[in-house]
Amino acid sequence: MPELTPHSMPGERFVVRVANAGDVDAFHALVIEADGALERHAESIDASRATIARSLRSLAGEASDAERSYLLLLENTARGEVAGCVQLVCSIGLDQPFYDYRLGKIVHSSSRLKSWRCHDVLYLCNDLTGCSELHSLYVRRDTRGQGGAALLTKAAQLFIATRPAEFAPRTIIEMHGVRDPDDTSPFWEAVGRHFFKVDQRGAERLVAQGRKAFIAELMPKHPVYLSLLPDNAQATVGGIHPVVAGLVPLLEQDGFHFENHVDIFDAGMVLEAHTRTLNGVANSRELVVEAGEATAGAQSWWLAGGEGEGFRVAAGAGALAGECLSLPSEALRRLGMTAGGKVRALAATAA
Repeated sequence: MPELTPHSMPGERFVVRVANAGDVDAFHALVIEADGALERHAESIDASRATIARSLRSLAGEASDAERSYLLLLENTARGEVAGCVQLVCSIGLDQPFYDYRLGKIVHSSSRLKSWRCHDVLYLCNDLTGCSELHSLYVRRDTRGQGGAALLTKAAQLFIATRPAEFAPRTIIEMHGVRDPDDTSPFWEAVGRHFFKVDQRGAERLVAQGRKAFIAELMPKHPVYLSLLPDNAQATVGGIHPVVAGLVPLLEQDGFHFENHVDIFDAGMVLEAHTRTLNGVANSRELVVEAGEATAGAQSWWLAGGEGEGFRVAAGAGALAGECLSLPSEALRRLGMTAGGKVRALAATAA
């Protein structure tokens, strides 16, 4: 990776934009490369086309509350290639139930035997129904470590800030759970595999195809006692896959936190946030842009410009004077803007 200049910041070689009808092949290639990491998306070109079509209907105001969602793509501006994605769903669980496990406790006590035990348990629940969700956050393997993931997370928040009425009071993001070296989940092996005739990937494929009713039909209705699971499965509850572990500090800085909900398949933690207090929502503001040159005192910014299909987010450095932000011509070009336009700007140091 080239060294950063004094005025650069991670992610400056990328732009995030809304997916359009011409991105079907590029998005489908991401789904195939992810090999299950984008478990909400079926591995067919028709499914990729449908995802983008739903995003475009949402932009046009033609989507129902249950289907309203937006697909944002990370583009490498030097190569002109799609290098990652994130999807925003406005309200989950309105068409089919959204399931997860909630960590809780059950106390067993007997005064006659003077015995008291507190057990950690998992309850199958629909607690997160109606929340907004960030999911399918993915960056191509050859692009990782260059700031693309950080730009995608900020872009999602800035997009929410431009359409606050469409998003729920709470926003969640599910993190991939711990896997063994052979890519199997100890939690799935201890719990899920006993109730399904398919493996974990097979169950995820069914979910991606919209076939979610089987979860309620087949999963145990009673609390799952963690103490009855093998030690390696217990250790993964609320855990995070090493590949995405670096995202957690970024998300926590932006207002996400763990509230005792975990994924039903691999027990990966679910992070939650109050949408209006997310960093990119609460601390961004609209500024007028003007053309200028980067200076030694320039501030680093996450910048969002344009509306609808023209929405774009980039990282850059600019000098703030009142309500005007002076940006280099390169930053304006990546945003597709000209002097006098308005951007939604988030200072990179804002927390």
